Amino acid sequence: MDIDKDGDILRPLSDGEVDELLDLYKAKYGVKNFHYLLIYNQRKWDRQLDEAKVSRDDPNYISLRKQFFTHRKGDFRQWGTYVSLHRDIVQSVSFFSWQPDGAAELWECLEQTQLIEWTQGALLTNVDLGFCERIKELVAARGVTSIQPRQCFGMVLPHEGASSVEVPELLSEFDIRRLKDEDAAMVHDTWPNKGEGSLTYLRALIRFNKSLGVCRSDTGELIAWIFQNDFSGLGMLKVLPKAERRGLGGLLAAAMTRRIARGEDVTLTAWIVATNWRSEALLQRIGYQKEVVNEWIKLVPNPS
Repeated sequence: MDIDKDGDILRPLSDGEVDELLDLYKAKYGVKNFHYLLIYNQRKWDRQLDEAKVSRDDPNYISLRKQFFTHRKGDFRQWGTYVSLHRDIVQSVSFFSWQPDGAAELWECLEQTQLIEWTQGALLTNVDLGFCERIKELVAARGVTSIQPRQCFGMVLPHEGASSVEVPELLSEFDIRRLKDEDAAMVHDTWPNKGEGSLTYLRALIRFNKSLGVCRSDTGELIAWIFQNDFSGLGMLKVLPKAERRGLGGLLAAAMTRRIARGEDVTLTAWIVATNWRSEALLQRIGYQKEVVNEWIKLVPNPS
């Protein structure tokens, strides 16, 4: 996937430079930091895709290919300045810099780049609260007429606690298993974020990410599921209405937490909307705690 444009202020980082960026964030902020986890997960996906001999431009796996950039005239090693662009259902954008006194280098990147699809419904993810006011001003200046900002909690469980999480016993009427390719269509049917390309996205996640589903033991019907997300944490937990209040959400969250922790040395995390008290309580029962509050800002596409 080559989205570099000659002369754009954003310069793509090589794989080796992304590895350096990962080490910088680990040294400065530690393994609980969400920017560190975003970079960590992408490099893990890169290795998985390379091992499977999936080319960088294969459209079926574009959703697993974040590309990292920095200021064309800057040195990311000094301030950790990065912008990440990602294509799944819409373009998603993540960015950060620890440059003092306003992060001037980062703002030059955001204000001058031609690579961000401001008016086409981009999603700005994990936006540090200190950047929110200015990014909303920039978005308006770029012609975006409507935004949907959501304050989110980053919930964290350190690796050592996650690997020993207690998983409730599954009732005999249910079975638990990894999701399969043929499950993607059903997950897609009930997914509120579905759109063009989203079924391909789910199929890619099922192939290369950890996932779990709960089925009825008599019919095999899939009634609940959870995915590992692009921070290597918990995402997309869903229990169908007819199976609610049976403890399946907590069971899946605990089982996935332990499965991830026993498979890779990574901090366990989950993003939840700040008003989702139910999910917050579910995660806290497992041992997760609020680590950070950030905004996810959906830019509503301008009418065509």
